Amino acid sequence: MNKLIKPFLSSRFIKFAIIGGLNTLIHLAVYNLVLQIDNKIVLANTIAFIVASVFSYFANTKFTYNKNPEKTTFVLAMLTFIVKLGVSDALTYGFHKLILSINWQVKLLTKIIPIFVTIITLPLQFIVFNVIFKNKKGETSA
Repeated sequence: MNKLIKPFLSSRFIKFAIIGGLNTLIHLAVYNLVLQIDNKIVLANTIAFIVASVFSYFANTKFTYNKNPEKTTFVLAMLTFIVKLGVSDALTYGFHKLILSINWQVKLLTKIIPIFVTIITLPLQFIVFNVIFKNKKGETSA
């Protein structure tokens, strides 16, 4: 159990989470902007996700893993983001339907759905990025 929890107590995870927080703010800004233009939840999430993912890759490469961007890590990260986009869109749609079915304050909660999605997906992405950014000795950089 300790081996499972230890990576989430590291300075690397703290950096990853801070970048994840900034990524979520970028995502929320773009998401809500697109919602103002076209009230399609999944479209707004997809566009915001793409913008935020590109930021996430470059910020994590530089600050979390202390590496330079490379074609291989970029492609692997984008493949990860494609899978994460599917999960993110499904969760966004599911949370939206849940909010509607419970008849909560839809307008407010719809605007913050990406926060709930991030809480679920951030730890999973951290695990995958640790694999992507392993160096030749099998360890991730500082």
